[in-house]
Amino acid sequence: MTKLGVPGVERIVAIASGKGGVGKTTVTVNLALALASLGRRVGLFDADLYGPNVPLMLGVTRDTAARSTFVPVARADPQPYIEPLQRHGLRVMSFGLLVGETDTVVPESRFAGMMVERTLRDVKWAGHDAPLQLLLIDLPPGSGEPQQSLVQTLAIDGIVAVTTPQDMSLMDTGRSLGLYRKADIPILGVVENMAYLDCPHCHERIEVFHQSDRTWAVYDPALPLLARLPLDPQLSRAVDLANVPKPFLDLAGAVWTAIA
Repeated sequence: MTKLGVPGVERIVAIASGKGGVGKTTVTVNLALALASLGRRVGLFDADLYGPNVPLMLGVTRDTAARSTFVPVARADPQPYIEPLQRHGLRVMSFGLLVGETDTVVPESRFAGMMVERTLRDVKWAGHDAPLQLLLIDLPPGSGEPQQSLVQTLAIDGIVAVTTPQDMSLMDTGRSLGLYRKADIPILGVVENMAYLDCPHCHERIEVFHQSDRTWAVYDPALPLLARLPLDPQLSRAVDLANVPKPFLDLAGAVWTAIA
């Protein structure tokens, strides 16, 4: 099957994780903002049908569903028609913009991947005839749908894997990377989130979670460790372009170097 790119997008990087709760969306949103603050034209697509949290991270809420929540799985006209949300220098699309915060999306599994891919291609990502330099896709955790459909049909330029230092997270992240390796998608590297805590009193670095003594697949010497990010409540709050934490600016530089 031929893999296709997305109209108006030069390169695509997907942010993946093996488990939920590792802070993948927090990393994705802050990474997108960091790249935008460095002058890159960046888009952000929230591919999580079941828990789309990107709008909340960007300070956007919706109490009720949009006027129409119909999401096509196929269209005769291939031209993009959906205007993305403009937020903090990013062009954003999320299923969280179509449904209310308390609404549940329960698509048939065979349609989940088709819905995500169709919506992704229907967004008018290019602005003023200038294509995005980079589109970040915030994937749901695991290796089910829509990941399986996307890796078969979408030309993804790289994967960034997010994990925590715990054994279960490291194990599941290693398993999920197998999906992308089988699809011949480059793994750009790993982000170890919530890796430590900077004590606000003694200013010492505290390793909050037990450091695994096993050699998991995510610690393959050939796989770069892009960043070790601290456990910090500030990082999980609604963010903006003017207050991107330095660890994410460093991560943005590492990702841009790896992809460019």
